Amino acid sequence: MKIFLDTGAFIAAADDTDHYHLPAVKFITSDFTRYQPVTSNFVLCETLNFLRNRAGYQAAVTFREKLAERNAISIITVNPLLEEQAWKIFKKYKDKDFSFTDCTSFAIMKALHINTAFTFDSHFSQFGFTRLP
Repeated sequence: MKIFLDTGAFIAAADDTDHYHLPAVKFITSDFTRYQPVTSNFVLCETLNFLRNRAGYQAAVTFREKLAERNAISIITVNPLLEEQAWKIFKKYKDKDFSFTDCTSFAIMKALHINTAFTFDSHFSQFGFTRLP
């Protein structure tokens, strides 16, 4: 079963000062192995920028290098079609404060029929997806 990995999950796992660090690590070390993880280049960009600003340059580099070493996470590149779908979502839900990156994640999840996300972001459940942990 596929699971979409969101920025907040990456940050929580990588930054031991994050509020969600312990639940993220617990999920990764117990239930995570039964899933096929998927993320996007937009999520990785957001994560690297956040880690660099919050935890420093080396934390961002270490995160990306460990991700590359594992080679077990499918990274979907947001192409023009997905971006257009994300833009439609962004425009449709003016009553929500979905980020554009959230909307690209939703578009990817819909396109790949992924219903579950490893995230601490309530926007995913607002859009109708299941959030773990």
